[in-house]
Amino acid sequence: MPVSLNATRAAALSIGLTLGALAGAPAPAIATDHVKDPRDLAYLEHVVAILRAHVLSMRGIISESDMKYADNMVRHAEAFERAFGMVGPMDWHAAKAFQKTQKGDAANKMTEDQFDELAEASYQKVLGLKRAAKRYTRDKDGERMGSAVDSMIKSCGACHSKMPKGTVPSVWKGMKP
Repeated sequence: MPVSLNATRAAALSIGLTLGALAGAPAPAIATDHVKDPRDLAYLEHVVAILRAHVLSMRGIISESDMKYADNMVRHAEAFERAFGMVGPMDWHAAKAFQKTQKGDAANKMTEDQFDELAEASYQKVLGLKRAAKRYTRDKDGERMGSAVDSMIKSCGACHSKMPKGTVPSVWKGMKP
């Protein structure tokens, strides 16, 4: 099977970013003071870039609904869910996050039940994103799809805002919900 030029470029970029991080070359900062191993940081930055790319792609499709690739909306939503799973299934992700809050400011400490509620809400927003994407392929309702994207971003922020500063990546930095 032939490999496209874009796939070759993406692979080269990925390898370059990873090797650069391993060699100590500066990479885009994403507020990950807790990540000590440069290989882990390079990987996390790559996954965050994937998450951001899917959101940007979904927003691009919304703004240009008549584009050739508009029917890829569902694929982007499903790929977002899979990429999110690369940083841990929601229950694991929430458990790690809960442990971080216990080391932070007493005002931000939450119970496990409170954190479970936030984690479940985020997971439901990701599922809602997928449902909205399926509807979008049928009715091209950009407002509903945009609202699902924004709602998902806000749900991530609801948990991330409870973390001690520098312990979670700034996934949506510069992106408005």
